[in-house]
Amino acid sequence: MSEPIVNRAFAEKFLTAVDRPFEYGVYFLFHDWWAEAPQDAIDAYVEQFMAIPGAAEFLEERYLADPIEVADLEQCAPGTLGAAYRSFIVDNNLEANLARNYQDFNEELHSDGTLDRLPDELSYAIVRGFQTHDFNHVITGFSPAPLGELAQSAFHAAQSHSPYNAFRIAVTNAYTAFVNPAAAADTMNAFMTGWGLGQQSENLSCLRWEDELDTPLAELRARAGIDTSTYADY
Repeated sequence: MSEPIVNRAFAEKFLTAVDRPFEYGVYFLFHDWWAEAPQDAIDAYVEQFMAIPGAAEFLEERYLADPIEVADLEQCAPGTLGAAYRSFIVDNNLEANLARNYQDFNEELHSDGTLDRLPDELSYAIVRGFQTHDFNHVITGFSPAPLGELAQSAFHAAQSHSPYNAFRIAVTNAYTAFVNPAAAADTMNAFMTGWGLGQQSENLSCLRWEDELDTPLAELRARAGIDTSTYADY
């Protein structure tokens, strides 16, 4: 019999995530994958990311924003991206410094060798992705509730081809198929909504939302080809 492609020790971790996604979630699965990941899969993820419009310039600049103080956004006029972002964080009681905390965690995992096989391009992209994640929620209108996060994950999977979001889809679909089939309609509708939006709108993966805090949100959505009235409210 042919040798397995997916490392069987990692497959057990995947099944643990399927069994109990809130105890061992995609966040951990993503970081554990690289040590045994098939090199062809790693190369494919890099190739897909490099095909994104603006990716070369994005990687050359390696821009990382300074942490945004939510209180400073009170000066942003109603209807602007800054005002909407502040409301999203405050109204949903979210962690404003999540991106900074993840950057530190990413550096720790590199230091201990966990991420030795994570390509530098993708390592930077995931750190920057944590900085822009909530901005993209504001642009798409998807909430931080579970189905909103699934829709947002599919949006990112369609645009950035991130392995993190691919794992989110895989774990959720496996959980639905083997553990909770009653959730199939809701999860698949969320995924299809996010995926469809990600394919038809401007690619947002390499944008600097921090430069657009005073721009009207409606203008940014129009520029991206996003009309939130045309898809389900998640």
